[in-house]
Amino acid sequence: MDLYHLRTFVTVAEERHLTRAAERLFTSQPAISAHIKALEEELGLALFDRTPRGMQLTPAGAQLLERARHALAAAQDFLQQARGMKDELMGSVRIGLNTDADFLRLPELQARLVAEHPRLEIEYHSGRTGSNIPALRVGRLDAAFVSGDCDDPLLESCYLCDEELAVAVPESLRGRTGAGGIAALATLPWVYTSPECAYYRSMQALFQAHGCEPAKTVMAEQEDALWAMIKLGMGVGILRRAHIERPEHVGHLHALPLKLPPLPLNFAYLKKRANDPVVRALRTVLADVWGLEDEVQRGAGEIDERRLGAAAASLRG
Repeated sequence: MDLYHLRTFVTVAEERHLTRAAERLFTSQPAISAHIKALEEELGLALFDRTPRGMQLTPAGAQLLERARHALAAAQDFLQQARGMKDELMGSVRIGLNTDADFLRLPELQARLVAEHPRLEIEYHSGRTGSNIPALRVGRLDAAFVSGDCDDPLLESCYLCDEELAVAVPESLRGRTGAGGIAALATLPWVYTSPECAYYRSMQALFQAHGCEPAKTVMAEQEDALWAMIKLGMGVGILRRAHIERPEHVGHLHALPLKLPPLPLNFAYLKKRANDPVVRALRTVLADVWGLEDEVQRGAGEIDERRLGAAAASLRG
């Protein structure tokens, strides 16, 4: 029995859709259909019912699904054990970024990876939280930095720190932010970020809690474009407080005395790859660079209730 066919069976069962399964496995829909057909013929069983709503497991398919997962896990453990016997970690790793390199401590991370794993080929891909998560799910990235709580059931994450956010105001608009509260703030011109950016979600949460919508003047895809437009006076926007307080921004950007909920920064990867030697090496080096202890590395979906409670109280205020 071909492991590719088993992997296809499990993926289709999880996605319930041939096209999504094909995207996740980096193959074509006809190839997915052929794998399922070959497996069904070999077993002499129908594994799926094709319905207008997608691929539904038959009773036989549902019974075999967990055994297929165990078989794939056993094969993966075999490969990982064999790879772990090698003296040097080899291969390549693709890491998704969601903000500037200095904040992510990328220079330190790269230096440690090169020193400890010189034969590991490392690629850094610029992106945003909203694009990094689906890229992880389908395997286009091996790991990624993401902002906000990482609650995707397929992912596991390591908590790094909280990003302190603030509303950034250019010098030219500073005189218009004195009174009127959140409703008045919404009438100012705003520099939006992409909905895939965690800053956008923070902005929406702030104003939705007060029943208003900020006035959009322009949208900036990249973070450097965001602060540049704010600095030029095109509008206000949300940035990290530390970014606003950089020496080169003093006198040009100002942080409003408005408390925003902190934004957790996480390092995420697929749960099923938690024992992969490359992912383990990344976690180990990352923990050293960020000064993390094992007890502060959180799994996917774990939530710091006290921090969320404080964030909710801040929004209500």
